[in-house]
Amino acid sequence: MYLKNLDIKNFRAIKEASFTFDKGLNIIIGENNSGKTAIIDALRICFSYGKQWRDIYIKKDDFYIDAENIESKSAPIEFDLIFKIEKEEESGIFYDLLVQKDNEQKLQIHFYYYIQEIKGTEKVKWKIWGGENEGQQVMPDVLDLINFVYLSPIRDAVEALKPIRWNRLGELFANIVIDKEGNPINKQKRDELAKKVTSYVKNDNDWTNLIESGKDKINEHLNETSIEGKEQNIDIDFLPFEFRRIVDNLRIQLPFFKDDEIKGDLKKQRYLQISQNGLGYNNLLYIATVLGDLTNKKKYVEPEAYYSLLLEEPEAHLHPQLQKIFFNYMNALNKKGIQIFITSHSPTITAKVDLNSLIILQNQQRKINSLSLRNSELEPKNKKFLAKFLDVTKSQLFFSDGTILVEGISEALLMPVFSKIMGKEYDIEKAGIEIVNVNGVAFEHFAKLYNSDDKNKRLASRCAIITDDDRNTKTGLSRAKKAKNLEKGNLKVCLGEITFEYELFMAGNNEDIILKIYKEMHSGTEFNQSSKKEKADFLIKKLNDFKDKSELAHRLAIKLDEDNDARNKFKVPNYIQNAIKWVVKGE
Repeated sequence: MYLKNLDIKNFRAIKEASFTFDKGLNIIIGENNSGKTAIIDALRICFSYGKQWRDIYIKKDDFYIDAENIESKSAPIEFDLIFKIEKEEESGIFYDLLVQKDNEQKLQIHFYYYIQEIKGTEKVKWKIWGGENEGQQVMPDVLDLINFVYLSPIRDAVEALKPIRWNRLGELFANIVIDKEGNPINKQKRDELAKKVTSYVKNDNDWTNLIESGKDKINEHLNETSIEGKEQNIDIDFLPFEFRRIVDNLRIQLPFFKDDEIKGDLKKQRYLQISQNGLGYNNLLYIATVLGDLTNKKKYVEPEAYYSLLLEEPEAHLHPQLQKIFFNYMNALNKKGIQIFITSHSPTITAKVDLNSLIILQNQQRKINSLSLRNSELEPKNKKFLAKFLDVTKSQLFFSDGTILVEGISEALLMPVFSKIMGKEYDIEKAGIEIVNVNGVAFEHFAKLYNSDDKNKRLASRCAIITDDDRNTKTGLSRAKKAKNLEKGNLKVCLGEITFEYELFMAGNNEDIILKIYKEMHSGTEFNQSSKKEKADFLIKKLNDFKDKSELAHRLAIKLDEDNDARNKFKVPNYIQNAIKWVVKGE
């Protein structure tokens, strides 16, 4: 089985949200304070319920505060988990959670937390039930079959792998039930292995003599400091050589030389301790140890149980290439039976994973919104295009507070400076707006992220498309119409009358600065046309002939950024102003 749906109500910054998960890898992305950790903590609270050990509980501070109603009281926190059954026997094993509806079986577990005042003191109370009806008890044996490992965003791999009691490496070895040659490692075998260590040490003369020497030293002084007739003597022995205590003392070390360098002579080998290793590689080492334990348990220990890994910010200390390798492996774990929940704000990771694995969180007007791309209105062809198109830079749109889609590099270069000309309140960089250069007019693939009639199937942020009308051509008319038809929901389409460069030239008194820049690029060029429109047409022809539109945009951007006088005189075309106003303020 695996967790298919999670509904959260009134938990921290989340008033109400529903999430649909994949069987294997689930990547939860979003800007800071968008609720990523809240989702992971909700899963930790639910998965750890009924366990002997717990490190997270619901507190009064966890109840949602309604920003729109200062007088409102804390509404109950609710977590509803729905698991999908994959094997018939799971309905019997998890019978306490079973729901039979419309010829389909599901497993459900519900958590309900509320604040109750008792003798003037507010206390957090809770209810938990399985199935569909409140009051249906969930037995501890069932809760014990829901297993997870949580790795926090600030984790100390060296500390977690130290050879101390109950460390993560010891946990891995304690759960191995089949060795590499296929031999069973049961309790009897573990006891035998422990006895071998005990027998070796206790029958070794060197160890015996050493221990007796230490014991004599102590007893000698005890006799001298004791009342006659009341002398005390001590004996010294090793702690019991229990299997778990032995494997807890295993340590990880890193061979310095390759096998072919030492040619089988282990005496020549030198080792690095993990404390000497880099943070990034220790991070991977720690995660690998955890995954080794989880996959072993799923395959050999309790295959009928549910296992998950909750991992926050795995990109910590990993350079981009290692992030890619790591997430390729995470994708491959889909077949291992471990459900993985990862939070991240790494564009590198976002650009690499399957889009169906992405759940996007956005914090808009103090409200947390979520979109699972699997449940969006993106069609397979849209996802295929976006999977190829979204690189590390362009995937940043998922973390932004708004997006402007443009045809080419010229528009992308100039949008930031145009927004500053419009005033501080429209500065797109300060507003967290992302510019995405589509390198063409394939806007429809992006549009479906924003223009669904169902707000639950679109991003909560606004998007504007800036494109050319090209109304003097037949293709331009059809292209503009196609683009305009995309306008709905959170998407606005802003059309220039002819082309981007034409609109820049024709707006206000921009022709002077543009012609000056062009003449610096191509000295000797004369604009002897009688009208402004004719000059604009001649300029566009020259730009097309020399293919240097981007060079003109680059020089214009620098000029407007560095020259206050030029910036104050420059007029941003109205359709571009409309796009920026829409994305930044919804105007």
